[in-house]
Amino acid sequence: MATLLELEKSGDIFRLDPHLDPGQQEYRLFYTSATLKKWIEDDLPKLGSDRNIEELPNQQFDSLVEVYASGDTLTFGWTFKPLTNIGAGVWEFKTADLRIFGWFHKKDCFVGAFSDEKWRIQQHSLYRGYAGQTVHFCNTLALDQPKFIDGVDPNDVVSNYAYP
Repeated sequence: MATLLELEKSGDIFRLDPHLDPGQQEYRLFYTSATLKKWIEDDLPKLGSDRNIEELPNQQFDSLVEVYASGDTLTFGWTFKPLTNIGAGVWEFKTADLRIFGWFHKKDCFVGAFSDEKWRIQQHSLYRGYAGQTVHFCNTLALDQPKFIDGVDPNDVVSNYAYP
C-alpha cells in the first residue's frame, strides 16, 4: 500500500497546482489521475461555455480549484450546489459547464479521476459510467486503506463548507 505522496512520486497521480496568490496558504489538496491531467491540459483550454456566461470553462475550473485549495468557506446559493455525493464514495465537483468526478481520500484531500462537460454528460446519460470508472480507478490504486471517506454530507469531506 502507498500514500498519496508515494503515488505522486511514482506518477500514478499528480498534484494540481492551484496557482494561489503569493503568501496564500494551500489548505486543501487536489490530486488528479493521468486521464484528468491530460484533459485539463489538452481539452479544457479549447472548451467554450454553452451556458451563455462570460467565464469560460477553463476559468470556471481555475476559480473552483482556487477557492477549494485556499481553504476559504465554500458558500453557494440555493440554486447551485458545487459538491455532490453520487454514491460509492464518488463525489462530483461542479461548475456551470463542467463536472469533475473523484473521491476524498482524507478530509480536504480530493483525488479527481475524470471530467467532462455538463451538457455532454446529461445528453448521453454518462453519470453512472463516470462514477463506475472513478470507483474502478480508486480500486486499482495501491492506496492506503481506507481509500476514501465514506460520507454523504459535504461537511464530511470538506472543511468550511456552507450551503443554505
